[in-house]
Amino acid sequence: MNVSEIIRRAIEIGRPDGKITFDELNELCDSRVLDPKDIDRFLNALSEAGIWIEGD
Repeated sequence: MNVSEIIRRAIEIGRPDGKITFDELNELCDSRVLDPKDIDRFLNALSEAGIWIEGD
């Protein structure tokens, strides 16, 4: 899964209640190592969508 797809899925998961957990994010990333630019892009997209990352 590419970074754009990970972002899309994370927003889809988080949209109903405005949050996504670290476990859900880890599952989406599937042990993939993200580039710092990708992480920044990912966090910005979640923020723009009004989605918070919640600890488990």
